[in-house]
Amino acid sequence: MKANFGYLAVAMTLICASLSGCLGGDDSDSEGYSGPITLVVYYDSTSGMVETSMNNGQAGPTTGVELSFDFADTTSDSGAIAKIMLDPDDGSDPVEGDPSDNAVISYTWVTHGVFETTLTAEDEEGNSHSIEVKIRIDMNAVWSETNTNSASMSFDVTPDCEDGEPLADRITISSTVSNPQGNIFTGSANSDVTWKLNNPSGEEISSNSGTIGDGQSETWDYTTRNVDEGFWTLDIEVAENGDNVNVDNQVTIVYPEGSEDPVNPRTE
Repeated sequence: MKANFGYLAVAMTLICASLSGCLGGDDSDSEGYSGPITLVVYYDSTSGMVETSMNNGQAGPTTGVELSFDFADTTSDSGAIAKIMLDPDDGSDPVEGDPSDNAVISYTWVTHGVFETTLTAEDEEGNSHSIEVKIRIDMNAVWSETNTNSASMSFDVTPDCEDGEPLADRITISSTVSNPQGNIFTGSANSDVTWKLNNPSGEEISSNSGTIGDGQSETWDYTTRNVDEGFWTLDIEVAENGDNVNVDNQVTIVYPEGSEDPVNPRTE
């Protein structure tokens, strides 16, 4: 899996392929296909958000986005459908299934991007037919560090799809810094805190500062749509003579709404 997140004719081709499945009819004319396979695939969702976490330098669990694709109504005039396949477009190997055992293929995306997922059916005579479905996967990263006077969070905004397009629509940051309540043993002091967000070129995109009183907290919320691929950094510094602080960051990488294909659910 590699590190990572047009034109009207292409868009219309994908729409036609999607509609043929939606109607459950013969899709022999889609993309110029004239073979024996009628490819009908149902799916209830084409988007989702991956959740990741990091706590004091230790990676937490990643919750991916699992989507399912139902090939049960796919048929061929040349015999039974022998194999169904899904290529997720994230650098992983295609997933294959035997429709006589289970006509549903499920796959879990754990990285972000707009993925041109290829769905394929092959019959027992070796004929095959494919369609593409665009899947939009956003990402939310939760990152925390305790008792620190300097914290730096790095996150990759490069799309993980094979063509690297489109770039994310926006990066949203919510960073909360808390100054723990002091006591007679630890003492107490205000903490002067500075936030800095740098793009992959090291250019400072935005910054914020504040004085956080003993037992208090402050949150910096920021959104940028000036998104460059690569590793971004969010740096948090406490001035000398201030208390150590606790940091809780939430960074969300979001792709353009509507960049995914419409859903195609099975109707009862």
